[in-house]
Amino acid sequence: MAIEAHKCNVEGCTGHVVFENADFDLKKPDTIKGIYAYDNPTCNVCKKEFFVVPHYVVIDFNSENYESEILESACMSEVKRRA
Repeated sequence: MAIEAHKCNVEGCTGHVVFENADFDLKKPDTIKGIYAYDNPTCNVCKKEFFVVPHYVVIDFNSENYESEILESACMSEVKRRA
């Protein structure tokens, strides 16, 4: 069992969004309310609904100190203009 907790982002709310991620099928997310998502937990205080969605990032990883930095994304039109 793997449980995740995230702080609610509703202004003034002190709650958490808690969900179990052990059984996510990472290759085939469900469609929940028209959105590809693994789950849609709610805040345990204000009850706002959230979505756990597929996401990926590109990182610069330093294997000497195990630190990483997320690279800023760029628009393809920007890349084509520079080429």
